[in-house]
Amino acid sequence: MANAADFISFRQTKPEEVDIFVDFLERAALWMEANNLNQWTPGSFVAPKTRAHIEHTVALGNAYFIVDNNPTRTLSATAANTNNAIATPTLVTPPLSPLPSPLPEQQQPEATIIGTLTLNYSDPFDEMLWKDLVDDWTDAVYLHRLFIEREYRGCGLGPKALMFAEQEGLKRGKHYLRLDCMADNKLLKAYYREKAHFQEFDDYAGERLFGRFERPITSTLPVVEAQVEAKQ
Repeated sequence: MANAADFISFRQTKPEEVDIFVDFLERAALWMEANNLNQWTPGSFVAPKTRAHIEHTVALGNAYFIVDNNPTRTLSATAANTNNAIATPTLVTPPLSPLPSPLPEQQQPEATIIGTLTLNYSDPFDEMLWKDLVDDWTDAVYLHRLFIEREYRGCGLGPKALMFAEQEGLKRGKHYLRLDCMADNKLLKAYYREKAHFQEFDDYAGERLFGRFERPITSTLPVVEAQVEAKQ
């Protein structure tokens, strides 16, 4: 029997899709604020500096959409497994109030965008957070801006997104997957430690406190489907 995650793939975000990418993040930030989760701030992704950073990440080919290639079948499989699913509060938003629908029904394609993520390899933000801990902070892939529609929680997309990030890092000769979160986000930190098996380091203490997590990349990863397009 096929797993719901079997219908999910990852594809690079195109420059003309930046607005869609930003909208996903803004909706997630609004949901977090409404549910008193301190992680993303509404309005931060449309701010000129952050939007420019997202545009740059897209231009580098390091921003991705998570795509459901068979939405009806995936959601049916997800519903069937809901009672046995373990929610992943960091990767699939916690089980509080639902997010609004991502796109009007008439705009829904056969392959539906259901989430986002970005991968960094040489970003100054990651250097700031990690250079005091490791000798070579560039020997890692850094996962950011991961958001999956809440309707898809419990069907294994969190682990699949982590494996995809590791797979991309391995292609570039990286040995670690690293990520961060707000230091007071207890749900997120518990998931990284207990479910995703990351090593937790001391919080970064700067203008804001960040939790820091790392796990080594194995050289025997399963292949995760990705649609990677050459940038013009």
